[in-house]
Amino acid sequence: MEENLEISADDPIIDLSPLHHNPLFVIKKIHEACRRCGFFHVINHGVADSVIEEALNVNRKFFELPTEIKEELWSDDVQKVVRFGEVEVGGISREFLKLYAHPLHQYVSSWPKLPLHYRERMGLYATEVRKLSIELFGAIMESLNLSETHLKQNFEQGIQILGINSYSPCSGPNATTGLPPHTDHSLITVLLQSGPGLQVIDCRSNMSVGGLWKNVPRLNGSFQVLVGDHLEVLSNGLYKSVVHRAIPSCSNTRLSIANLHSLRMDEIVEPAGELQENEGRYKGSSLRDFLKHLASRDTRPFIETLRIDQVES
Repeated sequence: MEENLEISADDPIIDLSPLHHNPLFVIKKIHEACRRCGFFHVINHGVADSVIEEALNVNRKFFELPTEIKEELWSDDVQKVVRFGEVEVGGISREFLKLYAHPLHQYVSSWPKLPLHYRERMGLYATEVRKLSIELFGAIMESLNLSETHLKQNFEQGIQILGINSYSPCSGPNATTGLPPHTDHSLITVLLQSGPGLQVIDCRSNMSVGGLWKNVPRLNGSFQVLVGDHLEVLSNGLYKSVVHRAIPSCSNTRLSIANLHSLRMDEIVEPAGELQENEGRYKGSSLRDFLKHLASRDTRPFIETLRIDQVES
């Protein structure tokens, strides 16, 4: 694996180990990170290193399979619960695998059969990261001065999607600009990287003039937690979904595993009543609304269709 890059003050690192004996300290740091940057690193999160390494290894092996085997899972249907695909933009090549993962018993039999032990190892990984995500979501709710149990049951019953990406080494003209920037449609995304490559809009830059890109270092054994569109809606804009993109390595294949956590498919997310002050700034929407938007020809980012000032203009 590639070495960690230098960590700066603008790379918020949340140590979860004090959460149960000093929760206010952790929750305050989460609030500052979500409001200021829209993401944070999480360490001492309780997911075993062996589970993480096996998830990365089994997915490396999947993407190394012969093309004809992978293409058995190919689909351009964005609502398909298991989907393989390939994308090439400006010389940047990406293969991806999308897996619905919760409830696990409902989906795991549809996952790839190869390589051997894929379902077992990714099932364990998905389960462990989901436990972490439930804990993180409760802390994030508290960081908004909401109850730790706000939407807890809804989140636990919600949808978990694994977005697994393999980026081939790139030396072309887009090697420094990467793939198109975007925000995630989720409440939160818990991201695992095999090496550096994540960039976010620098929280210190002026978004009105386009913003500046910042490299997010990779910390061994850590996850990156990203604020998604539906958390921006739920927080009534207090937390903004982070604009990010992937930059491929010049020398190695880069792998990422994104755990995207949402409520149930048709459950509406809208601003929490306690955070609306005079009114909500966003209209409600569901995961299905996002998938319909994705399948449409609307080129606007999904979050822009939800902001009431944008919707009414």
